[in-house]
Amino acid sequence: MKISVEIARTIVREISNTIHQNVNLMDESGRIIASTNPARTGTCHVGAQKIISEQLEYLTINTDGEYEGAKLGINMPLYFGGEIVGVLGITGEWDQIKPYIDLIRKTSETLLMNFYLQKREGEIQKEQNQYLYNLLSEDMEHLPKDFISMGTLVGIDMLTARRCICISFRQDQGMQGEKPHLFLDQAEQIFYQQQEYPRQSFSYREADQLAVFMPIENKEEIERLIALTAEKLRLPAGMILKAGVDDQLCTGMELRRGKARAQKSLKAAMLSQERDVVYYHELTFGVFISEISDDSKREYLARVFKGIEDTEIRYWMELLEIFYACEGSITRTAEKMFIHKNTLQYQLKKLKSLTGYDPRSISNAAIYQNALWFWRELL
Repeated sequence: MKISVEIARTIVREISNTIHQNVNLMDESGRIIASTNPARTGTCHVGAQKIISEQLEYLTINTDGEYEGAKLGINMPLYFGGEIVGVLGITGEWDQIKPYIDLIRKTSETLLMNFYLQKREGEIQKEQNQYLYNLLSEDMEHLPKDFISMGTLVGIDMLTARRCICISFRQDQGMQGEKPHLFLDQAEQIFYQQQEYPRQSFSYREADQLAVFMPIENKEEIERLIALTAEKLRLPAGMILKAGVDDQLCTGMELRRGKARAQKSLKAAMLSQERDVVYYHELTFGVFISEISDDSKREYLARVFKGIEDTEIRYWMELLEIFYACEGSITRTAEKMFIHKNTLQYQLKKLKSLTGYDPRSISNAAIYQNALWFWRELL
């Protein structure tokens, strides 16, 4: 293990604050990389070089200059994994330092171990993220034959059956200053805190959504986790947590398909005014919407709302969304829009005259419902 400058500075600071003496830390070559006296940083400490080359238990320096670059005090090696990785030097008389020798050594090596574990944890997380990227995104033909068994090397048992939940956040139009990705970070932590077996779960972050894979089959438990997460996040007004859930547990490469199903369900939830959680088996048109190109969606909208400006289309879409959510009820729609029933009927007739499609007709409702799906997708 190579001691970084950051770790060295932390060790020097902690030891100095404990014993109130000047402290230096030298790397494996004997160069001072951290010191309570910044002027000494970067200089060579010959006493430390002697400890390293001769594997000494410690070296007492009785006068300044006895060894080039060294001052009066005691120097001791720092071990990690059975090897000397650095030398710690304490400036001062032997009698002043002697009572602290064991404390200094143990504190320093404990700090080294903690930094190593943190670094290793970060490396494992990177390895897991790369593995999950390959699992969920890489071309199958580019993956090694033993890819599934390789999961154990990064701490992921691919034979455990898991269900995928994709979550994201829907914001009201005009919201500014909020950063949904920060809430995704919090949501990821909360999900793990609420689970009974967090070590059997894993997650995969993308720009605007989080995919969580958990060995949970019970629908009530899933909804409890989602509800608790939304509650603990304390989202600002106008922001709603939305979730899409696969309808089955998967193992191995089938997890890729599970994520695709959860993503389609999430899209349906994002488009819905009524539902915040949507399960894959509940989807109808939403199963296919992701396979339709954005250009095709725009062309469809242009044909339905021929010649109508985008700002006006937004008004009609918001009206239709409420109208169909109220099952075509004039009374309920007018109440929700805070307008008179006659005004609403006039507007519906006007929409028919503009597009040629009557929104109150059962045969035309599907045309407008498709337009709503596409419009929400393109927002």
